[in-house]
Amino acid sequence: MKVSLLFPPSWHPSQPYLSLPCLTAFLDQAGITEKRQRDLNIEMLDTILTRTYGLLVYERLVDKLKQLEKTREGEFGPGSDEHYAKVVEALDRFPHLIDEIEPAKASLRCEEFYDINRYRECLFLIDRWLEVVSSIYFPTRLTVVDNQLSYSIYSSRDIVKAVKDEEQNPYIELYRQYFLQSILDDQPDLVGISITATSQIIPGLTLSRLIKEANPEIHVTIGGSIFTRLVDNLRRCERLFQLTDDFIVFEGETALLELVNQLAGHKNFAKVPNLIYRHEGKVIVNQPFYSENLAQHPAPNYDGFPLNQYLAPKTVLPVQFSRGCYYKDCAFCALTLDHQNFRQKDPVKVVDELQYLSKKYDTPFFFFTDECLALSPARRLCKEITSRNFDIQWTAEFRFEKNLSRELLTQLRDAGCHKIVFGLETYNKRMMDFMQKGITQESVQRICVDCVDLGIAVHCYVIVGFPTETQEEALETMNFIVENTNLNSSYGFSCQPCLFDLEKEAPIMSDPGGYGVQRIMRPAAEDLSLGFFYEVKEGMTPEEAEKLYQYVYEKISEVVVELPFNYSMADGLLYIARHKKQHAAEFSSVS
Repeated sequence: MKVSLLFPPSWHPSQPYLSLPCLTAFLDQAGITEKRQRDLNIEMLDTILTRTYGLLVYERLVDKLKQLEKTREGEFGPGSDEHYAKVVEALDRFPHLIDEIEPAKASLRCEEFYDINRYRECLFLIDRWLEVVSSIYFPTRLTVVDNQLSYSIYSSRDIVKAVKDEEQNPYIELYRQYFLQSILDDQPDLVGISITATSQIIPGLTLSRLIKEANPEIHVTIGGSIFTRLVDNLRRCERLFQLTDDFIVFEGETALLELVNQLAGHKNFAKVPNLIYRHEGKVIVNQPFYSENLAQHPAPNYDGFPLNQYLAPKTVLPVQFSRGCYYKDCAFCALTLDHQNFRQKDPVKVVDELQYLSKKYDTPFFFFTDECLALSPARRLCKEITSRNFDIQWTAEFRFEKNLSRELLTQLRDAGCHKIVFGLETYNKRMMDFMQKGITQESVQRICVDCVDLGIAVHCYVIVGFPTETQEEALETMNFIVENTNLNSSYGFSCQPCLFDLEKEAPIMSDPGGYGVQRIMRPAAEDLSLGFFYEVKEGMTPEEAEKLYQYVYEKISEVVVELPFNYSMADGLLYIARHKKQHAAEFSSVS
């Protein structure tokens, strides 16, 4: 059995994603030797950001212009006056961008990355370049981290159309020209495609469709958190099985291994945990869903990932201490669905793995992807790191727990923690209680002060528009950020306001009336919807919340340095590490 694991666009280009390295390491441990993993997201971006590709784009733009001069109709949409104007604009920009795009990519991979003006200029150039490329496929819009097509990613009918649309879907041509043949040349029996973000749905399913069309004998399975949240939808959505053989939901290590074994043996797919597949005209969901024993899992394996192609001068590796959330009572949060229960590795084992990864991939930089680190194990982790004199630099997510003491924060800092990500959501006392955050204003204020004093950067997520929230309550949260100069002016601070979404698996959905939601709606065509429209009994309406969110976003943006800290946690970690190194004397004097 030969296995190929593929991570499709679009994802952030600064660092690899953790899913495939975990699966690869698990297959290694089980003795599956014939396998390959590829990050097609960074491979594709690296291809697009070249002069060679640009010259092909230029020819396509000239041909498209000639075509539109003869055939364009209407003011808006594909083949319209608007499309024609986009192509003209792209050709006008092209001569400048073609000479700048490769130097911009190179700058982000070297010391020029740390020149914030050059960093900003490079990201701007790449964005403009992708806009030029997108004009061929108008109205599709590609960005570094996303893609927007005219199709709804929440409609299976639209998705089936999108993955076949040669005019608007750029991934069809890109896969065929640069990647499909090399995937087929590996002669895999099984291809696994990881779809962990909505931005990967159309690119990932396009890839699956092309592989199946090229060789129907290849078994293709889709994994990742997106379809974990759509288990019930997949039961009623047979058309997606035109594009792939099956889906693995929730955690995938044991499921993937058993799928490999069944494909090599009796092909009894009923024995594959967490598998959703079609059998005799029916969609079968294998339950109960399986949870992994992390104590038996090895360190992730990043072999095969082009670590020198990411748009950063140093490698930042994602790692995991635990799965699930130890708190999991927040009323708005659907993330806890991805992992059914909270489990964690032994801190000694985690530090062993970190040292192994640091040496193997020559990096001290790590990003803990845990939903939030538990305090007692984090304390043991810090003691283990410092006792070994292990030089590690990292970021992780914690809760604003009252027990997150200054003493523990000091231990975190001394163990190399440069930044902590917090889910603040609200600074209003009533809303904290209503959201069941389990935190207090006093803890938030004290922990922020301690972090700034100790030189630990802070990130705060903020939610605007949770049901029953008033404008005054939302502005109290905004003012905590905007008026808190000590916090918002501290090096590395970032804050991301988000507009509340009523997500299908969030705890609030178990009692919407109790949270002030009186009517829930979903468009009939959106059979893959991850959320709902709704009406409320009191507080801001969704429309009022959206308007206030724009105001809050603008005000917070005035005091937050967007680049690099609000753009990428990995990029921000590298900037903070450089800053600390340059100011080592200052930080060493902080108690």
